[in-house]
Amino acid sequence: MELVLGRLGEIQPGPYVDCPEEGCAYTLADGVLTRHDRDSEMVLVEKAHAVDTDRDAFEHGHPRLRRITRMLAESAATARLASPYVVYVPREGDVATKGILPGSGIVGVPLPGAEHVVVYYEGARYGQSEIARLADRVFFAHGRLVEEYPTVAQMRLPRTSLVEVGTFDPLSRTVAPIDAQAEAALAAWLGADQLDPAELARTAGAP
Repeated sequence: MELVLGRLGEIQPGPYVDCPEEGCAYTLADGVLTRHDRDSEMVLVEKAHAVDTDRDAFEHGHPRLRRITRMLAESAATARLASPYVVYVPREGDVATKGILPGSGIVGVPLPGAEHVVVYYEGARYGQSEIARLADRVFFAHGRLVEEYPTVAQMRLPRTSLVEVGTFDPLSRTVAPIDAQAEAALAAWLGADQLDPAELARTAGAP
């Protein structure tokens, strides 16, 4: 059992309690605890049901329901901003990502153990000045991800098609590379020999 400040598939941004040993996850909304089952590949199935924590826990196969509810309630206020948004670049030569423009800001929230991840991206196809930097493009892609905005700039990709290069912090609106190798991968994705640190922060004065 693990509290995750991330995104549970297509359900919601925010916290969930992951219970891989039971093949399910729990969310809390408006005081209602909901169980979301997963299939053999740990992908969420459509059916979900509300859980009554005052009833016999055996009925729901989980003896820690009240604790789960408390964990979710305590984390809900800040989880939206604290979510671990991962920044990616396509793996070199991977055909699944060929529709993504070079230099695009790509962001997603991978599920633990899942073989696929839903990513949103922004490529500044028309050279808009307000999204000149990588962090600007990631910022816009992140906004669509959080709001589940309907867009063609979204893909469900195998995790093997992507390389995790950093994280995006919505509060500071900055990209933090994982390491020097990730910086080199970002530079190559941006068509540069060396990564300009300015690319990692939202343009000053931008809304």
